[in-house]
Amino acid sequence: MKNKLSKWWFLVVLAIPFLLMLCLHIGIALGNYFGININVPNVDASTWFIFCGSYLGGTMTLAGVMLTLRHERNIHQYEKSMDSIKKEKDALGKAICDLNVFAPSTLYQQFNSLYITSKGYNPAEVAAIRQQLSEEMRKINALKLETMFFTDIYAMTAGCSACKKPCRIQSILPEFQKIYEKVGSKLFELLQIVDAYVVVSVSNALYQALMTNCQQSNQRHQALGQPPEYSEAEIEIHKSKIIDIEPQRENLLALMNEVSKYNQNEIQQLSALAREYIATKQQNAYKKCFHGKED
Repeated sequence: MKNKLSKWWFLVVLAIPFLLMLCLHIGIALGNYFGININVPNVDASTWFIFCGSYLGGTMTLAGVMLTLRHERNIHQYEKSMDSIKKEKDALGKAICDLNVFAPSTLYQQFNSLYITSKGYNPAEVAAIRQQLSEEMRKINALKLETMFFTDIYAMTAGCSACKKPCRIQSILPEFQKIYEKVGSKLFELLQIVDAYVVVSVSNALYQALMTNCQQSNQRHQALGQPPEYSEAEIEIHKSKIIDIEPQRENLLALMNEVSKYNQNEIQQLSALAREYIATKQQNAYKKCFHGKED
């Protein structure tokens, strides 16, 4: 609307001298043929032509200045838009690259490599593993929040919904969100399962150690001809608290295998969608700044 008004205003300013010249010729014709003089006294045709020439010269100068200022303003707006898009590109790259789909399997292997003593696992080593698991889960939540706050990938702007010529952004956004939610939630869930596996394994190792220590103590007492220190009932209590984690381990291995494949599939899809999203925003910024289009 603003551009249309500016064009009409410029055309009106440009047409004024031609209208004045038309009125001059009409006045001259009325004076010559009918004796009616409607022109300004002491102002002849040469004076009118000099005025119109000066007027047109000033108008052309003003138009040139306005076009230059408008072009400079468009360049500034374009550079500002490109700077904003670059920051969004960096934020999206970080959001995708920091999705560590191998973290669960790496921490799982680290836990399985821990040495089990006669008293079970070393509490400090287990705490370090669980802290890393918690940090990975925190990172996933932080990446989601940063993506929502520092990019528009989770927001459909008013310009997109009102655009008469919709671009690919309207279809990229839901597709990106769907895949990112899938990867993030699955990775978070897998980290929780690994953590639960660690907790159960540590508990099993503790009860196994207690049971083994009781049996060894009874064997020593028996070798000395003494009655056993622990009854079979006490030993059975420790044994009953050991949980069969084999089904949990098999499920965990299957999930880790599934999530590890995200690096070849879902992560690549996210990268492609992010590149297309950024490229489309750059094209739209250029069109908006230099062609006045809201694509």
